[in-house]
Amino acid sequence: MADTNTQDLGERAAEAASEFFIEIFNTLNAAVRRFFTNFYNSFAEVSLNRWTKVILSVVFYVLIRPYIEKFFKYLHDRQRQQEKEKKEAEKAKLGGKKAKKSANSLRGGDSGKVLGEVENTDDELEDDEEDEYAEDVPEWNKMARKRQKRYIKNLQKEGPKAETFTEEQIMELLDWSESEDEKKSK
Repeated sequence: MADTNTQDLGERAAEAASEFFIEIFNTLNAAVRRFFTNFYNSFAEVSLNRWTKVILSVVFYVLIRPYIEKFFKYLHDRQRQQEKEKKEAEKAKLGGKKAKKSANSLRGGDSGKVLGEVENTDDELEDDEEDEYAEDVPEWNKMARKRQKRYIKNLQKEGPKAETFTEEQIMELLDWSESEDEKKSK
């Protein structure tokens, strides 16, 4: 008898699930069918009265939209003004006092540099040196001035190498003897 009850319960559960999914399918089927039918009829069976309502609605929206935008801009500006006044009131409450130490000085110690920052790198412009080349070209940005500075440093490093030749060595380099000309022509 226990087997028949469990079998009956299983069959009942299967029937209930089957009916449930059939009802869901029928509901979705009706909804889709009605949507497409109504969508088609809204374009196929349009009266002059309906077209007039649509056109007037669009014209009304176009005319009133600038005023709607101004209204929302007014609300936004009013909110920002209230926030600004609240901040000013908090500042006034503090008496306009500033912190004794800035956050950067706390991070970097007394030097004012941030931890891990390297001093006098090639990429960094030195404040005490003036860029004589950058003065003529005001539209140069920071990176262009850095490149120019690096280029000048490289020229200064290479400059003394060319000056290490003595006069005799330069004359030897410039001296073309007839024997060398003859060797080259052969």
